Amino acid sequence: MSATSVRFASTRPMAFHGPARRNHIAVMLLTLAVLAPRADALAPGADGVRVTIPVSGTDDTAFAAAVDPAGNVVMAGATSSGSSALAGITRTGQLNTAFGTANGVVLYNLSTSTDTLTAIVRMADGRYVGCGVYFTPGTGNDFFTARFMSDGSLDTTFDGSGYAVTPFLPSGAGGQLVDQCNAVVAQSDGMIVSAGFTAEQGPDHVALTRHTASGQLDTLFGSGGLVDINASATSNGNSHANALLVQPDGKLLVAGYAGGTGNTDMLVMRLNGDGSPDAAFGTGGITRTPVGTGEDIANAMVLQPDGRIVIAGSSVASDGRRDFALARYMSDGTLDPSFGTGGLVTTPVGPGDDIAFALTLMPWGRLIAAGSARISTSASGTDLALISYNADGSIDRYFGMDGKVMLDVSGVSSAQDTVYALANDIDGEHFWAIGTAEPTTSQDFLAVEFGLDDTIFRHGFDTNTAP
Repeated sequence: MSATSVRFASTRPMAFHGPARRNHIAVMLLTLAVLAPRADALAPGADGVRVTIPVSGTDDTAFAAAVDPAGNVVMAGATSSGSSALAGITRTGQLNTAFGTANGVVLYNLSTSTDTLTAIVRMADGRYVGCGVYFTPGTGNDFFTARFMSDGSLDTTFDGSGYAVTPFLPSGAGGQLVDQCNAVVAQSDGMIVSAGFTAEQGPDHVALTRHTASGQLDTLFGSGGLVDINASATSNGNSHANALLVQPDGKLLVAGYAGGTGNTDMLVMRLNGDGSPDAAFGTGGITRTPVGTGEDIANAMVLQPDGRIVIAGSSVASDGRRDFALARYMSDGTLDPSFGTGGLVTTPVGPGDDIAFALTLMPWGRLIAAGSARISTSASGTDLALISYNADGSIDRYFGMDGKVMLDVSGVSSAQDTVYALANDIDGEHFWAIGTAEPTTSQDFLAVEFGLDDTIFRHGFDTNTAP
């Protein structure tokens, strides 16, 4: 750990005598005790423990993660052989032997063919809910929503088996139709909402389901528990939900992409508790935002304490390459002009395509976006990429190298090292980047620990440089 310097706002000496001096020293000691980082804390953006988990021996990818109050992390994803997979690590990066069936890992073959976990969140009672894609002969790929106990075992009180499979059209066309869940939330009443897209009506539409705490479709949500919305500007455009959040008032926020008047735009939607679009948000509940010169896609979203909404993904720059792209909206769905340029921020990272798949809030309103970029100017693979932003969307230069971190975990030029999720453990002064890497001959689950992007000590007590 590098030495930490403390800078005071004023360099003029201050004289204290008697009780005042003792009180001043006591206050300073208390302040230092409260604000001092842990002895093993990493510098902002520095990488620490790296964990690769070959959950199956084939190519394995972790798409999502959740962290418990003790700092333990649960990762969810899939194997290339068609199994859903969960893995658990402790806050120190060891395999959590109290999780899963062997060495912190559990594999599920729920479908007769293939199934994939794409999202996971932790419930307040310690259980986990996930969603993903389930192949059903005759209907194609369908939504599936699952609930797990704290040790990763299926919670069989949910729909009798621990998971529920939902096609958006009862009779598909010989397994050619696709419904895919990309995001999930657990409401405070125990109901579970999943979001993604359905292709059952032709073009891809934003799709959501809601299940009761016992696992049945909630008939008070949408049409029989299903919501199908064409969020595109045209009748034949595609629209996908890639991220989902529930507001404190129970309304649902959806982020992804939708067809605009030309290319696809970043998409943010807000739905009422019954699944209907919220007319007070955007235009009829929908906001589409063009950013670059090509396809604009949002993959992740956070809700700030003040109600503003931040999304992250990618946009196509004038040179044809993708850059990290962020947008921030007011609570009514309009762009926030105090963020970046007119509410938008784009950031080139490496010499190739740069895509943000994950986004998390940090202290003092800062944000970290993470995904993939490429360090090499000639290799075909990708490397881990993280960027820290100040609350106004400017680059946080105290994080990594002038606000950016690029990390080659595999050491193989063709490897696809990617961050798909961020597991935030601010109280423990750590956070984890979750995804996939190729340490040997196949892709494995990956977790890399990074230092938080903020402590008071990088500013000292100079409030002029505080947020």
